[in-house]
Amino acid sequence: MTHSTLNFAAQQRTTPDDYVVTVIAGDFASRGELSFERFLSGYYAESIRIIHEAHLTDCTVGEGQDCPTCDGIRVGLAGLVAEERLVTAGEVTSDGR
Repeated sequence: MTHSTLNFAAQQRTTPDDYVVTVIAGDFASRGELSFERFLSGYYAESIRIIHEAHLTDCTVGEGQDCPTCDGIRVGLAGLVAEERLVTAGEVTSDGR
């Protein structure tokens, strides 16, 4: 059995901050349900989660250094968190309109 070590610097870089999530959630809400669902539908959510988990063990960039993959993952995760907040708050419905 192999043991994977997480790159904690990568984990910090990929964690979306609350301000960004709030701004993205507000942007989605202002565009309406259809735009929001198009952006986050399909395999997007599961794909970003798989990429995130894999990258945390594969990233070799240390703390204080820039990693474009970590930056991209952070943006994707911010979108997922924004979606979850809107759905939880009942701002997005799935009534087929």
